[in-house]
Amino acid sequence: MTKEKNISITVLKAEKAKLEGDRAVLGERLQALNAEREKSQQQLIMIAGALQAINQIIEKHDPEEVEKPISSN
Repeated sequence: MTKEKNISITVLKAEKAKLEGDRAVLGERLQALNAEREKSQQQLIMIAGALQAINQIIEKHDPEEVEKPISSN
C-alpha cells in the first residue's frame, strides 16, 4: 500500500509541475494579449482623432459636403 501512495504522490507532483508550467505560459500569453489590446485601443483613439480633424477641415471648406449622404452609385 505504501508503494501505491508513492506512485500517486509522484503522479500528483508531476501534474502539479505541468499545471504550474501551463499557468506560467497562459500568464505570459495574457500579458502579450493585453499589450496588443492596449496598442489597438491607442490606434483606435488616434484614428478617431484623425477622422475628427478631417471632418472639421471638410466642414470648414465645404460645409454642405459633410451633410450630403454618400451614394452607392
